[in-house]
Amino acid sequence: MCKKLIVIVLIPVFLFACTAFKSVEKLTDKELIDKYYKTDLNLYMVKRDAGKTNLSKPGGDGGYGSMDAEKVKKIEDKLAIMRQELIKRGYIP
Repeated sequence: MCKKLIVIVLIPVFLFACTAFKSVEKLTDKELIDKYYKTDLNLYMVKRDAGKTNLSKPGGDGGYGSMDAEKVKKIEDKLAIMRQELIKRGYIP
């Protein structure tokens, strides 16, 4: 049973983790720019959806609820890291 669990579940998870979670410094320029724009679009969508659902009740951070504010903060932190790398590579003045 334990061997089946390792083969069926854990090995694919580890392979996905090794390939999907590259650090920003190891990404190629095109991959980094694509990831930056994808994250920026994700931030826009979260803010838009949070604004639509929380129109009637004001929240603590710009009218967003606490869960939405946490999502926005996490995405903005990711964007800041990618933006620093793009500045270091010379893509953003």
